[in-house]
Amino acid sequence: MITIKIRPKDNFNRILSRFKASVMAEGTMKVVRKKSFFQKPSLEKKLKREEAQRQRKKDEIKLLRKIESEESDWRGN
Repeated sequence: MITIKIRPKDNFNRILSRFKASVMAEGTMKVVRKKSFFQKPSLEKKLKREEAQRQRKKDEIKLLRKIESEESDWRGN
């Protein structure tokens, strides 16, 4: 459960931004968006597989860039 302590002289916008930040950190909005409509289990699996594939590709590119950077540092370029 999210609780925000309000101090006597706090600005309303500041209070609202702290609340939003805590909601995002807890992941409440992600759950609400996910449960706002029905999605077939097979489609969920497919989307999860595709996301994992994109993430693997992203990680691979990141690793290649790191290796290239280390190699150029080693050569002194």
